[in-house]
Amino acid sequence: MSITAQQLSSFLVLAIVMSVTPGPNNLMVLFSSVRFGPRKTLGHISGASAGSAFMLLLVGLGLHEIFTLFPSIQVVMKYSGAAYILYLSWKMLGSTGEVKSADTSHPMRFIGAAFFQLINPKSWIMASVAISTCLPSVFSFEDIALYTVLFAAVSFPCVGIWAWFGAMIKHYLTDARLVSRFNQSCAGILALSALSMTLF
Repeated sequence: MSITAQQLSSFLVLAIVMSVTPGPNNLMVLFSSVRFGPRKTLGHISGASAGSAFMLLLVGLGLHEIFTLFPSIQVVMKYSGAAYILYLSWKMLGSTGEVKSADTSHPMRFIGAAFFQLINPKSWIMASVAISTCLPSVFSFEDIALYTVLFAAVSFPCVGIWAWFGAMIKHYLTDARLVSRFNQSCAGILALSALSMTLF
């Protein structure tokens, strides 16, 4: 491997910062934990971590070059992602926060959370920055594979913190009015993140 200790430490810092700071993934994990509980949100957390790590692998193997050659693909993905995130915010807004026995809704599962990373701008930014700044100019597949495994290992507990936040917040949502305000806040922030995607 050709990765230096400085590059490795820089990557680990980047992975922690990008995983733990607010974004569509973490906001949805927070909401899911409040509604369904942290245990039922584990699939979402695992999928988000694995999907983001896989994005890093794809970009490291040259996927970003396809977007350079065909920029229209990136534009379609950007607006599709924004539309889907707006849809999720609308679903949040209509949620009662209660899970009843006849309720067919469920938290986002592993596969859904993993595929969501394809349209999550934060995952693309993380992968692009990591590959361009934390790798030597000439690198091997082993280097990319190491970063992929490390990112998945770092991301899981960082995203999981938001599920813990959700479990804590749920204790304070003692009536329907507070639940409604929480849902509105989450939906509004998620909608703003979707709209901000279309500006760049």
